Amino acid sequence: MTEILTAPSPIKGFRVTVFAFACLLGGLAAWILVAEFLRPAAIKFPTEARSAALAYAHRDEATTAARIGLVRGDLWAEAAFACGDLLWEQDKHSSDANAVPYDRARGLAELAITYAPHDSRLWLLLAAIDSRFDWLNDRESAALKMSYYTGSNAIDLVPARLLLSLQTRALQDNDFQELVRHDIRISAIRKSELMPAIIAAYNNAPVFGQQFMQTTLEELDPSMLASIHSKDQLR
Repeated sequence: MTEILTAPSPIKGFRVTVFAFACLLGGLAAWILVAEFLRPAAIKFPTEARSAALAYAHRDEATTAARIGLVRGDLWAEAAFACGDLLWEQDKHSSDANAVPYDRARGLAELAITYAPHDSRLWLLLAAIDSRFDWLNDRESAALKMSYYTGSNAIDLVPARLLLSLQTRALQDNDFQELVRHDIRISAIRKSELMPAIIAAYNNAPVFGQQFMQTTLEELDPSMLASIHSKDQLR
């Protein structure tokens, strides 16, 4: 008796393919939902002590969500921002800086940059960390440049970036000076919004930083420079 070979049913093959695709989509959905469920409330770049302290309280949840998200740069960015409290609770150039929190903050910032190199906030955070805890190596200047390159028109970063830029020795470099001038120009254009930031940057800058701002504002907006000097005299 001759055995009859039957070809696989095309309908059965289609069902297997659809089932496998559905399982894949279900796994991806679960992966996204678990990370979102563990993700704390929106954590932003730390620009002042109070919001940084609130974010720091959720650092473990943010890190756990990032580990589950694995390659999601937004989650790793939030985990790095949550450690930004270190920038406010210790004095700059302090000799007793705790190495473990510093290493964790810097490690998270670098890992986040790996998955989201386009995020100028991360480069600025890395520059801020190095400026406070690794200032002898002067590594913050390279990160500051990347912050400019990836977000030159990010208005919300101008206050913190200008504050750091006027304090770094990289300001002696002509190319870096042009980047900083761009932020000062933005501040002059939007003076009603950014005047407090430019005053803070000027007051906290060393002599060479103040001289650079004076020279730049003399060209861009002498009235703004006069306003800074008048407010400085009232302190």
